[in-house]
Amino acid sequence: MHESALVQEVAALPAEVRTALLRRLEGEELELPLLPDVVWEVLELSTADETDARKLATLIHRDQALAGHVLRVANSPAYLPRMPIVSLQQAVSRLGIAQLCEIVFAVALQSRVFDVPGYECELRALWRHAVGAAAYAKEIARMRRSNVEGAFLCGLLHDVGKPVILQALVDVQKACGAFLEPGIVEALLEAYHTRVGERLARRWELPPHVIESIAYHHEYLVTPACNEAVMITRLADVLSYHLLQPEVFDVESVRQHPVLPELDFYPEDVESLLAKREAMLQLVEAFA
Repeated sequence: MHESALVQEVAALPAEVRTALLRRLEGEELELPLLPDVVWEVLELSTADETDARKLATLIHRDQALAGHVLRVANSPAYLPRMPIVSLQQAVSRLGIAQLCEIVFAVALQSRVFDVPGYECELRALWRHAVGAAAYAKEIARMRRSNVEGAFLCGLLHDVGKPVILQALVDVQKACGAFLEPGIVEALLEAYHTRVGERLARRWELPPHVIESIAYHHEYLVTPACNEAVMITRLADVLSYHLLQPEVFDVESVRQHPVLPELDFYPEDVESLLAKREAMLQLVEAFA
């Protein structure tokens, strides 16, 4: 839906519904979700000069649900455990601190943000796309010899505004006794998700490259300060769409992506990324 058409659709809504929507999406009434304190403590510990496996494992164990989910993901085929990983200390030693912290963040994000009653199917698709983008962003960054860990977060969070918006729409519909047509919901997601995602990222005090990847991954006429991270996220976004919806986003949409020359990617680089399809699908399923 074109932006002008969206404006007309919103204007046609009952005044109470329209006002409630705009107060949340454009004002200060938008409720921004929080992640457990343990997640931020894990990330802080991971950047410390010295971090031992026992200390990190003890910290994660403070949230039993989180710890159990992390172990389940670590034991998935995507991480190729030679033998079952039975403790978080084992997970740290086998996967490494950086990779375990990625898992912790993703698990917490899925349970706290990508969970909106009434939109389960939509959220499942959004979550799978986010994980696919995170996985591809790491591969692109590795090929670019860039910040691999930072790229994972950029890919994972690039559409994080969408579940926040869906929760706001659920709240509005309950408060006003209204029903929003799927077309309006989809148009609101597209129109507002980068702005809402940026607000959330700033509230969480995430690094600038993550904030800019959320804010500008659709803005091709903008050159942000962290331009490489944004370009990586743009390519990871379309690769994830092709991975999960190849009938809609065909392979030529990847091979002809306008960001490829800016990343100094050649056809063989693109084919190398496309050849990782099965590994990427395994990672998506690991977090399903």
